[in-house]
Amino acid sequence: MTSLPLDELTAEVTSAGAVVALAVLQGVCEFLPISSSGHLVLGRSVLGLGQVGLAFDVALHLGTLFAVLWGYRQDVRSLVGDLLRGRVGMLLWLVVASVPAGLAGVLGKPLLEKAAQSTVVASCGLLVTAAFLLAGDRARRGQVPGLTGGDPGSGGDLGVPAMRLAILLGLAQMLAICPGISRSGTTIAVGLVLGLPVLQAARLSFLMSIPAVAGAAALELPGALAEGIGDLPTGLVWASIAVSAVVGWASLRVLLVATARGAFPWFAGYCALVAFLSLALL
Repeated sequence: MTSLPLDELTAEVTSAGAVVALAVLQGVCEFLPISSSGHLVLGRSVLGLGQVGLAFDVALHLGTLFAVLWGYRQDVRSLVGDLLRGRVGMLLWLVVASVPAGLAGVLGKPLLEKAAQSTVVASCGLLVTAAFLLAGDRARRGQVPGLTGGDPGSGGDLGVPAMRLAILLGLAQMLAICPGISRSGTTIAVGLVLGLPVLQAARLSFLMSIPAVAGAAALELPGALAEGIGDLPTGLVWASIAVSAVVGWASLRVLLVATARGAFPWFAGYCALVAFLSLALL
């Protein structure tokens, strides 16, 4: 076996560490309301990983899709059971909620691909996220005590929310296809403004994320397969998927507790700080 020169070995180790760092970043930011897309754009710039492209992004998003499927497994089982019994109300609700983002993703794909490379767009998106979070927290503080909290995947019958909610939350989710605008933060904040308790707003947000993330991955899959994973070892890609899934599951649980305890202003402040620093330095 031929050994690599020390400088090449060091470069490979450094590159692998940076790739895993992106996986951790995706897992943390996908569910915390601070925008995974915005942080991935900024993270690539800071870590010098501009060559890590679409295929790797799809892989990381699949990791966090596994996290939400596991975190809300009881709700997913209930949805599958409803489908087998011919009850499609909640599934139809999720379809309606997914249409705005789906259409925007298909029709605006070239523009979104350019936006995904811009640190300025990501920074401005983070400022938008901060505004949504502050509005959502203000609405949460006006709710009756005792309606917040809960555990992800705890099950229970949500019923079928009004279609008006599907349309409005779907439009909120559509905004989040722009880098820097948090999907979870925006949809939960809009749910709170519309009068939903934290538990229901979060569960609807994350159930909505299943078709959204799966659909986005399916849309990008042909390009990802054509592009390949470049020089990244296959084992490193699988490890990154696992890291984003595990970290994502943990951050999903943290979000519910943090939101119920009024942490949105802290997240908003963080988003604003990162945005201003990136605009100044990147």
